[in-house]
Amino acid sequence: MSLIADAADPAAIARAADVLQAGGLVAFPTETVYGLGADATNDAACAAIYAAKDRPEFNPLIVHVADADAAAGYAEITALGRMLMDAFWPGPLTVVLPRRADCRLSRLVSAGLDTVAIRAPNHAVGQALLKAGGLPIAAPSANRSGHMSPTRAAHVAASLPGPDQGGPEIILNGGPCTVGLESTVVDATGDRAVILRPGGLAREDIEAVCGAYGPVAEAHEIGPGGPRSPGMLARHYAPSKRLRLNA
Repeated sequence: MSLIADAADPAAIARAADVLQAGGLVAFPTETVYGLGADATNDAACAAIYAAKDRPEFNPLIVHVADADAAAGYAEITALGRMLMDAFWPGPLTVVLPRRADCRLSRLVSAGLDTVAIRAPNHAVGQALLKAGGLPIAAPSANRSGHMSPTRAAHVAASLPGPDQGGPEIILNGGPCTVGLESTVVDATGDRAVILRPGGLAREDIEAVCGAYGPVAEAHEIGPGGPRSPGMLARHYAPSKRLRLNA
């Protein structure tokens, strides 16, 4: 079973950073949901995320960084991307941008695409872990693929295997997530913002910032294709219990 450690303890943050640097997995809180983190530059560590979640490898991962300056080391920051970052980072917004030619991130985080999904979390624990580890953290939600995203440490422990079966070595318990919904993902590679996944940031807020670039689009308006970001599979946010509607 994964060790559940108090995220307020600096020793727990330091130990979790050591695990990441050694290529292991750590579950940690953000303002949106708990993430299953690994060194985003380590192929084996990123592969371990997919295995622990039973996640298809064509589904990209979100890379967490401290701020826009850190993001610029891995992605080409478009004018639209910079506008979104300035307005909403740190916060529940993931921006999809072109990968830099010299990008050190594992190709697994991009699932074969020439883009990278990247965000800066607005959470003290996530930021502390990024600082202590000194590396970008690939982190989808810390749950089995296709199931409900965890907003408490106990949800993570109930959903994922322990470290002896490929799960996280440590779960940093930072209490309940304040947003409780995954980040909104916006494609900023072109001259129009496209919402690839709805989430904790409202479309209206994005439109208020990006008005000069025209109306914000959604993925279904652009046409079919494979996943360009997390959250675009047909099955997502699925509960594990029977659900009755219009009861």
